[in-house]
Amino acid sequence: MDRGPSAHPLTWLLMPAAAVLVASALSLPAQPYTGMVLREDRVLAVIPGGPAARAGIAPGDRLTLRDDPGDPWRAFRSFTSAARPGRSLLVVRDRAGDRRLVWMLPTPLPDGERRMMAALLAVASGFVLLGGWVWSERRDRLTGPFFLLSLAFAFLLAPVPRFPWTGLDVLHEASYTALSLWLPALFVHFFALFPEPHAPRRRMAAGVAAAHGIAAALFAAWTVVFTLRAAAHPAFEPALALLQGAAALWFAAGIVSALALFVRSYRRAMTPDARRRLRVALAGTVLGLAPVATLIVIHSLTPAATVPGERWAALLTLLVPASFAWAIAVHGVFDFRVAMRASVAVIALAAIAGLAWLAGEWIGAAWWTDRGAGASGATLAVVALAASLAGPVRGVGGRMPPLETHPPLGRSDEPRARDAAELLGRACRSVAESLGLDGCTALLREGGHARVVAVAGRPAAIESGGAPAAAFDGPAAPCAVEDAPLPHADRLALESAGIQWLVPVHGPAPALLLLGRRLAGPWLGRREIDELERLAAHLAVSLENFALRDQAREHGLLDRELERAAVLQSRLLPRRAPIFPTLDCAAATLSSEPVGGDYYDFVQGTEREFTLVVGDAAGKGVPAALVLAGVQARFRSEASGGRGPSELLSALNRELVERDQPETFVGLLCARVDVRHGRMWLANAGLTPPLLRRRSGDCHELTDGGMLLGVSGAATYHDEAVALAAGDVVVLYTDGLTEARRGEEMFGLERVREVLDGHAHERAGRILDAMIARVRAFADRPLDDLTVLVLKQLADPAPRRA
Repeated sequence: MDRGPSAHPLTWLLMPAAAVLVASALSLPAQPYTGMVLREDRVLAVIPGGPAARAGIAPGDRLTLRDDPGDPWRAFRSFTSAARPGRSLLVVRDRAGDRRLVWMLPTPLPDGERRMMAALLAVASGFVLLGGWVWSERRDRLTGPFFLLSLAFAFLLAPVPRFPWTGLDVLHEASYTALSLWLPALFVHFFALFPEPHAPRRRMAAGVAAAHGIAAALFAAWTVVFTLRAAAHPAFEPALALLQGAAALWFAAGIVSALALFVRSYRRAMTPDARRRLRVALAGTVLGLAPVATLIVIHSLTPAATVPGERWAALLTLLVPASFAWAIAVHGVFDFRVAMRASVAVIALAAIAGLAWLAGEWIGAAWWTDRGAGASGATLAVVALAASLAGPVRGVGGRMPPLETHPPLGRSDEPRARDAAELLGRACRSVAESLGLDGCTALLREGGHARVVAVAGRPAAIESGGAPAAAFDGPAAPCAVEDAPLPHADRLALESAGIQWLVPVHGPAPALLLLGRRLAGPWLGRREIDELERLAAHLAVSLENFALRDQAREHGLLDRELERAAVLQSRLLPRRAPIFPTLDCAAATLSSEPVGGDYYDFVQGTEREFTLVVGDAAGKGVPAALVLAGVQARFRSEASGGRGPSELLSALNRELVERDQPETFVGLLCARVDVRHGRMWLANAGLTPPLLRRRSGDCHELTDGGMLLGVSGAATYHDEAVALAAGDVVVLYTDGLTEARRGEEMFGLERVREVLDGHAHERAGRILDAMIARVRAFADRPLDDLTVLVLKQLADPAPRRA
């Protein structure tokens, strides 16, 4: 799922949306007040005492602009686009065939009208903000129509901008008409997918295609009618009446169809819990759409009718995206309490917009009396632009956390599994509990057949041996069944069995986790996908070890299997070091045996902060690797929770001590790095002290540290703070580097410093390569397990605020 800021073409639609909102806000002072209601060129109502009433205009009159032969756009100009406050307008009034020239003087908007337009502009900005927020969090079949719906609502609700060029007025009118006609089609498209974004099939797909086809046909008919109007053709009025009736009927039918699809999804929800989670979204949709749809039908049937409070019905439409925003983008949440949290965030943004507008009003009233409306319009333009940019840059407050904290995937607080079935059973229970699934089934392939070895929750409706072989070999990573590279028949079989996601475990002992429906939402976030990938990698290593043990007993092929385990173990290491403009990182680990006892890892925190670890388990080979596998799983879980280095080491130490296994001693160094301010905090549990070289050439060890992990439950650890400036280098390493031997002589710390002094002016990767090349050239025997991690500060950090 791509979440890049501009990787998808739809993202660029935010640019014209922002341009329309800003133009609408800046032209708010230029909005004229005519005191009448127009439809095309016919007057529907006249407000007593207004400019139209003073000009002698009455309901039923037809108004056209006086023809200007020098204007190339005269055929497309309308009365509404030509009116300007304070500028007299000469129009042709046609009253039952009696054509006369009348002068009308539009006035600036009354304060009440202007405030109402400002409120509509704020609501339009809210639509853009929510649409951009959801689109930045998740991009798939479901959020595409939602994003387009949000932009369409924003475009339709924003006051019509006043453009200096008639061509832009024509373009805006065409865009407005197209979005009005496509709005029901987008609703039908969205509700055909919600809440589970599977591609529509059969009759549903035909219905969605028909909805878009009707919208396209109506827009083509509008193009013909628009051409008739420009040519002053006598067929214009009957064609316009026919088109308006068809559009009103289409809008009502489209909205009713969309609501019927939503009610269908609500009734087909498999569990009462799922229906409870959809209830708020259903209520928000009905309350937001019903008043607007009713008003459109009333005005289509009786154009001159007025409904009390009809303008405020537009504000209720914000309930539609607000009720779906948290349902789509907020991961794992369909609960009233979390809806309240999302509402608080939206209310806070609305309050900021209101304060900005009031500030503009006050500035205009206090200092620029003649430009008060312009000042408030400028502040609204800033609010609209900020709303357009805030969504794609970052979701509102980030992704909201679930109400309850679930245990991490792949729990390490249980005794070691005795066989593959017990291991996969624990994995199924952990995944189902953490992700809120209605069921998880584990399959293990033995020979050419797959058998069910573990079930948690509702079992998948699939028999042993009935799983498609392509399900094991097709997907390379956790993915939805709909997106898996499977034959159509196999995909239908899995979907009919209630399976939504596949988690393949590749290796000599292939396994497959079949994940059922999710009670908390129909999608998995990027972080959850990463956790499932890491769980699959750990399962692959463990299943590999079980397979190695069995094969070693039967065939004595332990060496060959250990090499495969080494490949799997290497996959647990980070694929790349963190990349920052001001900090350079590089790391590498070498093993003396196929499976080693050293490792390193990075866990990204905030945007400019991460946690790193370098570890060295007691012993070598498979025992040390298994110890480190458990330590790494717990480390990532604790580091993702935001713990500091000393707290993290204390938690790992307690877990190892509770195992009461003397061979599980581990040397571990943990550091949290604040890239923005060039600071790092280290806590050392028995690992070789890291080396810090300043730009001036001063080089010393950071010797503050504590006891090895797993030795004593009373061991304490402390954080040591280090400030980095441009040119400073920090080298973290295990004892395999300094204890490399040539005869009786060790490589030693002095040679490490020599390499560092000779290459300190280069990038971290070159320093790392030089260090490993030097130790390899020095040693006259195979190297022990060693790990080296290099950090180099490239530029002076940003100053810290007081």
